[in-house]
Amino acid sequence: MPHCKLCTKHIEPARVELKLTICYSCAEKNVTKYKGDMNYQHKTAPTLMVMSQQEHANYRRYVPYGKYTGRGSGTHRMSQPVTSLK
Repeated sequence: MPHCKLCTKHIEPARVELKLTICYSCAEKNVTKYKGDMNYQHKTAPTLMVMSQQEHANYRRYVPYGKYTGRGSGTHRMSQPVTSLK
């Protein structure tokens, strides 16, 4: 049975059939994690923006609204009436 190139453990048989050269645990450690954010350009049908963690951090600097930021969603500024009704 072949050994992993990174840790020298045995590679799982299913991964050997696919001609992969690293074991599952090493593959999980080297996976690039992605993050997403909902972009509302209109009232309905948001767009999901998928980006790397670094891009998401930069995006959050310019768009700091969200559930855990303490600033809310930002929609409350748009939903308040412009003139008061008497």
